[in-house]
Amino acid sequence: MKTQMLYQTQQGPAIEAGSAPYWTGRVVLGQTATPEEVAAAVARKIRLEASDLLYIYVKTGEAIREILQSGRNINLDWVAFTIALTGTFEKSDSPFTPGQNALRVRAHARPVLRDCLAGVTPRNATGGLKAAILSVMDNVLMEEGIIAVPSKVLVAGDDILIDPTHEDEGVWLVAKNGTVAATPTVLANDASTLDLDFGELPPDGAYTLVVKARTGASTDRAPAVARRNVIVKASRGKGTPA
Repeated sequence: MKTQMLYQTQQGPAIEAGSAPYWTGRVVLGQTATPEEVAAAVARKIRLEASDLLYIYVKTGEAIREILQSGRNINLDWVAFTIALTGTFEKSDSPFTPGQNALRVRAHARPVLRDCLAGVTPRNATGGLKAAILSVMDNVLMEEGIIAVPSKVLVAGDDILIDPTHEDEGVWLVAKNGTVAATPTVLANDASTLDLDFGELPPDGAYTLVVKARTGASTDRAPAVARRNVIVKASRGKGTPA
């Protein structure tokens, strides 16, 4: 699986007089996943409710703390926890002195976790945003590029997550003359899928589906624009059971 991750660069000071400044980079994070979101993500992969997984998550954390407090390290398949003793001692039988010595828990990523980003291609956020529509079809005929029923229309693509609170982001069906023929309701949306309800389709013919999305990027950047030619055949969908 190939994915992309945004990063930004910032200029640092010159290392010495007369030398060129250097640049450092940082990953542009969308947000931090909460325990509830992690539980929901795992629940989609197995036959357990998110609430059950969240309970297991909390109890697992309690068990990890108890094991560490008993003086044992923990080695999981994705992360290892080790107890470290910091500070120095004057001789072999010197006592533990708070303030001079401390116990610390250190987490070490195991190979399966270290390698999780191997398939990610960083993309500089200073460049223009990109979006792509890979497939458009309705859920009745299921024919690529043909829309015969107004709902539910399925769109697959890359970086097509829309923020409905931004007026310049959205989905439109555009006629050949450039006018908007229909504006659907977005039923569901993530970065790779859109579920649309047009309510009513325009007359049969050739149109362009246009998606404008930032996929969570800052509003000081213009949204990416993705286009896909489609054929509306509303007459073909009449009488077709939903």
